[in-house]
Formats: sequence, structure tokens, C-alpha cells
Amino acid sequence: MQQLMLLLHACWSVLGQMAPYLILGFLISGVLSVMISPRWVEKHLGGGKYSSIIKATLLGVPLPLCSCGVIPVAASLRKHGANKGATTAFLISTPQTGADSILATYGLLGPFFAWFRPLAALITGIIGGLLVSAIDEDPPLKREGSHELPDEKLTLTQKIVSALNYGFIMLPGEIARALVVGIVIAGLISTFISADFVGQYIGNYYLTMLLMLALGIPIYVCSTSSIPIALGFMHMGVTPGAAFVFLISGPATNAAAISVVFKVLGRTSAIIYIATILIGSLAGGFVFDYLNQTLAINDLPAMQPMCHATLSLTESASAVFMIVILLLSWYKTRHIAACCGSCHASEATPNPDLIINIEGMSCGNCVLAVQRAILEIDGVTDATVLLSEKRADIFGKCSSEAILQTINDLGYTASLPQKTAN
Repeated sequence: MQQLMLLLHACWSVLGQMAPYLILGFLISGVLSVMISPRWVEKHLGGGKYSSIIKATLLGVPLPLCSCGVIPVAASLRKHGANKGATTAFLISTPQTGADSILATYGLLGPFFAWFRPLAALITGIIGGLLVSAIDEDPPLKREGSHELPDEKLTLTQKIVSALNYGFIMLPGEIARALVVGIVIAGLISTFISADFVGQYIGNYYLTMLLMLALGIPIYVCSTSSIPIALGFMHMGVTPGAAFVFLISGPATNAAAISVVFKVLGRTSAIIYIATILIGSLAGGFVFDYLNQTLAINDLPAMQPMCHATLSLTESASAVFMIVILLLSWYKTRHIAACCGSCHASEATPNPDLIINIEGMSCGNCVLAVQRAILEIDGVTDATVLLSEKRADIFGKCSSEAILQTINDLGYTASLPQKTAN
């Protein structure tokens, strides 16, 4: 019972220290979702060969997209005129960080981590984009027979509602599970694993760096949920630089995303993408430790035992509010949306002209990317994409082959229902 209480206290402490910054980060992310939409990004990435790489990286750093959600956006950028270099830069820089994770990093790991993390995302994105541009660039793709959707004009009230909906419903709902898992992992590590674990069982500095890289590359972890896990690793005795390797490599990619990148960018560009993340993660970790030792930064050692810190009244209130946000957003994005979507499909529009099964969607960004891509196809009048049921209901006269190809180009697996295929 004592160990359980220590675990709960550790999880509560981590949540409380992140909560005020996460709440502010969610608000900023909601505003960015209105100001910097995927359509707006596409318009600004079809320019010069090198300027588009810089723009893609600068736009990608603050956007709150994970390594899963960034794939369909990047595929859409490529389809709408972005070159390979700009697409690669966007793929590398965007999932590493975001407005919410930058602020949460500051709250839990301190200012040095908070400014170094987006700087690393910026540098690795630009380097990866330039390498692809120099080695494997080719003319941007442009799908024939597709039409562009008109720009969506929103009133001020609609923009505010849209920003609040994305910042406090959609985004928290997407990261809720991963964030809770990350906090629990941090609590388990700080409660049940000794602070000298790494020194006792691993010892070697370079081996620790490689271990953090080996853990980060294949697993799926969003930029926000990686923060408490990195804190837990620091409690085990890894250096801040080694924890930083995980902060870069974990969110930047995962095994599923890597396979899709090969499909979207091709073999050569995908290899450059992976190599940039591998080398950039290790280089960032080494530089981080060097600067920490050289500049004698004093806030990092204090960060390591913070899994059991005592919270202030503001932090405790923010933690309670954060729990309410996560529960409400998770419920709305999973249950209410699924119910309404099913009702819409079964009652309001009972007979779609075409039903497509879709595997690989995992969040609201995936749904929006698929729906938008389908709506751009000539002949499509309406489309409803249901995340819970893994399908799209499509209305209008259009080719099923065009629909399947469009969805597959985004990195998902589309197929006709078995009875339709037969």
C-alpha cells in the first residue's frame, strides 16, 4: 500500500508540474490550428527549392502533430506541390515538438530543455530537407483530374470556437492515452527503480546513448508524452543528453511511420530521413551534455527527483482541470463522435454510393486528411470518414480506383468491402 501511494503521488506530481503549461499550450495550439491550417501550409511550400525547406521547417516546429498525424499532412503537401526536400523537412521537424510540448518541457524539465528541443527540431529538419533536395529531388507530384477545395471563410466567432474545439477537445483527446501512459511510466520508474540503475547495470555513457536511440526509434510516443518518460530515464541515472536523445528520436518516428515514409518519399529519401533522425538524435544528445557541463547549468540536477515534488495550489488546481479536459476530450472524440458519425451514416445518409474500408487511421488528423483528400476527387459530393468503424462513406459519381489510390497515397490501406469486391 505504501508503494502504491508513492506511485500515485509521483504521477500526481508529474501531472501537476506539466498541467499549467499544457493548458496554455493547448490554447496556443488551438489558435495555431486556425491560423496555420494544412491548406495554408500547402500554399506556402510550393515556392523556391531551398526557401520552401526553411518554410516547411519553421511551420512544422510549432504545429502539434505526432509522427502518425504528420504523415497524411506531409503526403497532402507532396500532392499539392511541395518538393521532396520540403516534405522531408516537415516530416522531421513537426513531430519532434509543438507549442504544447515546448511549454510542457519547460514546466517539467526546465528552460534549457525547452529551448534546445525546438532548436534541434529546426536544425535536423533543415539538414534532412537539404540532403534530400541535393540527392533525391524530383518534380513535385500533381494528381490529374483532382480539384481544389475552396478556402474556408470563418467568422471571428467560428474561429474562436474552432480554436477552442481543437485545443481543448480534439488535441487532448488524441494525446490523452499516450500522456497518461507516459506519466505512469515516469511514476513507476521513480518509485520502483533506484537512481543509480544505469550506472549499476549499464555504466557505459555511449551505450546508454545508443539504448535511448534504440528505444525511441521504433516505438510510438508523442512529443508531449515523451517528456515524463525522459524525466523517468533521468531518475534512473541517464544523462540529460541521453534523455534528450529519446526526446528527439521517440516522437520523430516509429516503426509504422517509417514504412509509410518509404511509400510517400521513395527509398532514397526515406533512408535520408531515417539517417537524419538517427545522427541528429545522437549529435543533439552529445551537444546537450557538453553545453550542460561547460555552461554549468544548475537547473538540470534539480529536475531529476521532481517525480515526488510537492505541488503548489495553482499546480494542483491545474492538474484537476487537466484531468477534466482529458476525460471530456477523450469521451467526446471517441464516443460522441463515433455515435454521431454512425447516426449520420445510418440515418441522415443511409445509402452511400461507395463504402471504403480504411486501415491505419489513429486520430482526428487522420480523419480530416482522408476526408479532405476524398472531397478533392472529381465527382465526389460528400464524404463521411468514421474513425471508430475504419471506413469512409462516399457520395457522388466517382471511380472506386481513384478513391483507393488517393487514400493509399496518404499512407493508409484502403479496400472495398468483401461483398462489394465480389
